[in-house]
Amino acid sequence: MDENISNRSAISGAETRPAADDMRMSIATLARNGAVAGVIKLASAGLSFLMFVAVAMVMDGRQFGLYSAAYAGASLVSFFASVGQQSTVLRFWPQYVGLGDHSSAHGMMARAILVALAGLVGSSLFILMVGFLPFIGKGTPEWLSLCVAAAVLSFALGWSEFTSGAFRAKNALISGLLPRDIIWRAGTIAAIAACHFMHIEMSAVAATHLTALLLILSVVPQTLLLVRDTARAKRGPLTEGQKREFKTVTLGLWGVTSLPPALGQVSTLLVAVILGPEAAGAIFVADRTTRFVALALNGINQALAPQISSAFYSGDRAHVQRITNLAALGSFAIALCVLAAFWIFGGFILSMFNPTYDTPTMRATLVIFGIGATFATACGPIEILLQLTGLQHALFKVLVVVNILGLGATAVTTYFFGPIGAAVSIAGTVIAWTAIAVSIARRRIGINPSVFGFTMARAAPVPGVMLKGRT
Repeated sequence: MDENISNRSAISGAETRPAADDMRMSIATLARNGAVAGVIKLASAGLSFLMFVAVAMVMDGRQFGLYSAAYAGASLVSFFASVGQQSTVLRFWPQYVGLGDHSSAHGMMARAILVALAGLVGSSLFILMVGFLPFIGKGTPEWLSLCVAAAVLSFALGWSEFTSGAFRAKNALISGLLPRDIIWRAGTIAAIAACHFMHIEMSAVAATHLTALLLILSVVPQTLLLVRDTARAKRGPLTEGQKREFKTVTLGLWGVTSLPPALGQVSTLLVAVILGPEAAGAIFVADRTTRFVALALNGINQALAPQISSAFYSGDRAHVQRITNLAALGSFAIALCVLAAFWIFGGFILSMFNPTYDTPTMRATLVIFGIGATFATACGPIEILLQLTGLQHALFKVLVVVNILGLGATAVTTYFFGPIGAAVSIAGTVIAWTAIAVSIARRRIGINPSVFGFTMARAAPVPGVMLKGRT
């Protein structure tokens, strides 16, 4: 870890613990918040499922394939566009507040807002430029209009993710999750359903614009509150050391927060190029449905992230070990139940989108995706653990190497074996990087967040273990 982190970790408990206790939740409170977040994420996943079902109902197979590709492309760009600031605020806000440095916390938030906005504007302009490249969209008359819509959607997705992270960093869990996870999706379903009952067939371009506009409207209150509170707060200038740390951490978090979700979107685009838009729609549906497997862990992570940062930088490694193990055990049990449901009801689930998706190939694809996600859930909150404990660069290196190899394998297996080949490669990539990441956490910070980490939770803390890792 860098020198600043090591120095802060070495501060005595008497100096840091009172301030850290302001951010600390008891296990019971954390479990309750995790359950609330899990319910919200469950509702979000259900609404997301219904949202894509509704969109599929108002357009033909080709238009839904184009919409899926546009949505996947916008999501892919949005992961990079926010420059990792949704995780940067989760890392630094609890850290500074836990140390009693509220001035730096607000100064960091202002800096993160500006960086995120700059990245989002630049990425949206990039998508617009792609729309004017004739050789890319050849054969697709809607290409330019689709790129314009995707640019707006990418901005909306990236900004909503950042504002959600900012509110969650302040332990405002419900306020951080509701606009994007519930309000937007419910509003989109209502709007699309109205079009369906009025027998209005919607194009991919119109549906993408509608999706983006409703998301923007949903996060307006969040945006106004965040900007108001940051503008009114007493902010001190960040020191040169803090600025260097912000830059270093941002670069690492930018990569590690972008690559895992981006892989799912790249796979959809890869299938669209190799197998055509109809197959892309089916893969898109299977990929989105698979997210139910990791639903419990994703919900728990919403409450867990600021707790990991606060406890780790105040020196309580045992608390981090305990809460990550509990998260892994609970979420893995639920993931196994969801995987079993895919095995039994996979055909019915896929047919809700389009009866042609209910094939042995797509049912097998759905289950294979689910196996990869279940293994990742067994590894616990490994991604946010490495992000928030100064090991983001080590995680980034693993993600780059494993995902490059995985994407190459996905291209080859998709070409020769179709959707099942793509699913095997993508699931294998997820299994590989999560397993390696757990190994890194065990060696570098002495924490095993997987379902097998309870033996470490009972072990005595390792003196100085937090000061030995180098990123």
